[in-house]
Amino acid sequence: MSIKKLIKTRWSIESDRITIYPYGWYFVLSVILALIFIGFFIAIAVLEPHSFGTATPFLIPLLLFSLVLFFASGYTHVVFDNNNFKMTKRWLGFVPVVTKSFDQLHGVNVMRQATGGFNFRIYPRDDKFGKGVAISSYYSKETHPNCVAFTNEVIPLIHRYLDMNSPLPEQKEIITAYQYFTESNGIYTYKQRNITFVIFFIACLALGIHECTPYAFSLYKGDAVRIAMIAGPFLFAAIFLNGMFMKIIFDTKNRMVEKSSPARFGNLKMPFEYFQNFHMIRKTTNGAYSGTEVHMIFHEPGAKNTKSIMIRQVQNTKKIDRLVEEIKSIMR
Repeated sequence: MSIKKLIKTRWSIESDRITIYPYGWYFVLSVILALIFIGFFIAIAVLEPHSFGTATPFLIPLLLFSLVLFFASGYTHVVFDNNNFKMTKRWLGFVPVVTKSFDQLHGVNVMRQATGGFNFRIYPRDDKFGKGVAISSYYSKETHPNCVAFTNEVIPLIHRYLDMNSPLPEQKEIITAYQYFTESNGIYTYKQRNITFVIFFIACLALGIHECTPYAFSLYKGDAVRIAMIAGPFLFAAIFLNGMFMKIIFDTKNRMVEKSSPARFGNLKMPFEYFQNFHMIRKTTNGAYSGTEVHMIFHEPGAKNTKSIMIRQVQNTKKIDRLVEEIKSIMR
C-alpha cells in the first residue's frame, strides 16, 4: 500500500453504521521512528560500544513499546452508530475515549490551520467552536479527491443521522442591545479592542526612539543590525497605529459591510447579498489554544476567489455565538 493511501481518510458505510479511520499517518510515523531508532542504535554501537551494551536492555523494550503504540494508533477510528444513536472514538481500535449521543452533537465543520491546511471535525453542542473530534486526515486543498469523496459520501450521511435525532430547536433571542457594536442612524460600528494596539504601539515606539539615542542596544553592532533595530520598531509601531484606527461598519441603509484603515491595507467593501458564511479558524500558540478567529466570507458574482473580513479573535463558544448572532441580526 502506498504512503498516500495510508495517510488518506478511509471509511466504511454499512446500513446503520459509519466507521471512519482518520489517523493512518500514524502508520507512516511509526516507520519513520523505527528508522530513526535503528540509526540511533547503529551509531551508538559503532561510537560507544560499551554504552550500547549497558543501555540496550533498558532502551529496546521502551522504544519497541513506543513503536507498537504509534503503529496501533493508526487503527484509531470514529464510529457513528445509528442503532444506539451514539458516536464513539476508539483509540487503538478498541479503547473508547469519547462517547457522545447524537443529540449532544452540533455537526461537522472545518478546522482550518494558520498554515492553510484543514480537516473535518465533529463538534458537540456545548462547545461548537472548541477542539472537537477529528474525523478526517488533513488536506491542503478542497479539490483533493479524497476530500471531495469524504464531503460527498460521509458528511451528508452523518448529518442525516444527527437530524433524525436532533432535539427541538431553541427559541432564538431577539437582540435589542448589542455587546459588540454601537449604532447610529442605521450604521453599526464594531467596537475595537484598542488597548492591545495602544500597548504595542507605545512599546514599539519607545524601542525605536531608544535605538536613536546614545544608549541604543545596537550602537556598536553592524550597519545592517543597526538599521533593522531602528526601522523595525517604527515599522511595527506604524502597523499597530493603523490597527488602532481600523474600522468595521455595517451600513443597514445601503446594506454594505466595510472594513477601512488609514493605510488602506486590507480595505474591503461588500454588499450584504455577497455574504456566504462564517469561517472559524482555531488558533494555537505552542500547542495551547489561544482563541478562534471569526471571519466573514464574501463571494462576488463572477469572481474566482472569495474574500474574507476577520471580525475578531474570541476565546469561548458563548462569545462566538453572541458575536455571530449580532451580525446576523444586523444584516437581516
